[in-house]
Amino acid sequence: MLTKDVLTDMRLWFTASNTPYKTPYKAQLLAVIKPFWCLLVTALILTACSAPPVTAATPKAYTQIKLLSQFTLPRKVFKELAISEISGLAWDQDEQLLYAISDHGRLFHFKLTVEGDTIQAVDPVFAAVLVDHKGKPLKLRDSEGLFALNTNNKKSGDTQLVVSFEHGPRIIRFTPQGRQLGVIPINKALQTAKNYRSPNSMLESVAYHPKYGFITAPERSLKGQPDKVQMIYSAQRQWSFPAYPATNSAVTGLEILPDQSVLVLERAWSGLFNPMVISLRRVDLNACAKAELCAVQDLGVYSSLIQIDNFEGLAKFRDNLYLMISDDGDRELLRTQLSLFKVE
Repeated sequence: MLTKDVLTDMRLWFTASNTPYKTPYKAQLLAVIKPFWCLLVTALILTACSAPPVTAATPKAYTQIKLLSQFTLPRKVFKELAISEISGLAWDQDEQLLYAISDHGRLFHFKLTVEGDTIQAVDPVFAAVLVDHKGKPLKLRDSEGLFALNTNNKKSGDTQLVVSFEHGPRIIRFTPQGRQLGVIPINKALQTAKNYRSPNSMLESVAYHPKYGFITAPERSLKGQPDKVQMIYSAQRQWSFPAYPATNSAVTGLEILPDQSVLVLERAWSGLFNPMVISLRRVDLNACAKAELCAVQDLGVYSSLIQIDNFEGLAKFRDNLYLMISDDGDRELLRTQLSLFKVE
């Protein structure tokens, strides 16, 4: 998670444009600023510099990301809770609700209006603070990742929300109204805070895999692991793959693609004169051999020196459509940007 002060300083250094432009990673300046949001599509398999071999890539069922629509959520207070610092998303097809979680344990429900491939409106309809079994505000407030269960079974009223917490670190189940139901076991390697590289590099993401159950990822690999490798964990297993080759690239979101491979959201930033780099990548856990680096496929990469959108939340919408949201850091100069894209 990028700190609020750093994010604010970034925006102050650059022009407050409403439309970012793309630039290849390592290129510090561009001659022309494009007047619209772009995704630089790549389709490459990264090889690792470390000793373990890389598992052979599976056939590419998907080749690119196509951005369809964007919507900036207005900065407002709803039910006495500020809609800001959104770091996790989940879509409920049965209830037709978009759930969002903020860094400070604030839970929101939104009515999402999409016409064709365009986001027309995002209207808040519910807001609450996460509470424990007794209804008291949860002490663990650094909520980062969000996943919803029982959202597409044509039953109403059985949804459960799963939230990962960075300072804990823990994964906990809640009702859609934010009341704690139970704790989800996590991998032994993730249970001790001192195993992480820093207090702000813990569990930013969570998803449910049909074969491996709940999976999560620290922002960056644990102490003792190569710095240029990312890790995904289930309760019993772990997988590694090469990090996106941008300085400080960190995992901020996980989702499941229709073929059961994992869609990984990474965010990288390394200083005021370097672009914010966002990458959307595909890892097929089923094709990964134990003790080997998994192959990774880059589906979409974009970067900007001007528009600082710190994307942290990722959610499947329907079929091969996905939503992604940025964390505004609770700063007026930043924004909460919701993007709808297709994995093709």
